[in-house]
Amino acid sequence: MIYSRIRLSGGQRVTAAVVISLLLFDPLPLRAANDCPTALTGKGSFVVERQPASKTEVFYGDGPTIRTVLRYQDRTLLETTLYEGLFELGRVDRGTKIEQKPKTDLGKFFPLKPKQKIAADFDVTMSGSTKTKTVKLEYVGVQDYGLGECTYSVLKLRRNETWPIFYDDIDYYAPELKLVIAKEYREGNGRTTIIGYTRISSVKP
Repeated sequence: MIYSRIRLSGGQRVTAAVVISLLLFDPLPLRAANDCPTALTGKGSFVVERQPASKTEVFYGDGPTIRTVLRYQDRTLLETTLYEGLFELGRVDRGTKIEQKPKTDLGKFFPLKPKQKIAADFDVTMSGSTKTKTVKLEYVGVQDYGLGECTYSVLKLRRNETWPIFYDDIDYYAPELKLVIAKEYREGNGRTTIIGYTRISSVKP
């Protein structure tokens, strides 16, 4: 995913309205009355973007599987398949294919609960090699996050996984969208970097 950057000093906090955590799991939209899509507004798709040249289209079907396609200047760079937008099941990254088959029943984690800890095992196959890894997610908190004129409640989850891509960051997961819309990284100098999308819009039929 390609996101925008917001830098914060080590002791500075994100200024956003914090919502009651239970509302996050039965969320009410906090948004302008214009084009602010959600995963509940129909089986279709919407687009999130960092800049006009970089767009990710998100597709929904009947089940928990979600598909995303990232394009830069109309060139496809990355395609992913995700479970509820939170667990990656597969990706094609500029021709490199990675498959992640869950060994854990992912359905038991949903709907997400406040302060839960998640550990899920996957068999990961890449370039003919298969390894087992564990994805760990731990509740950090909740806050509101703005995408242009739209605002969504996000659940902050610390993600840890080691292969084939190393993650040790905080996901900003929007249950209304079933999508991670930003990531928070701790840098070596003590600063925090938030990399996130800046706009969202529906795909017109």
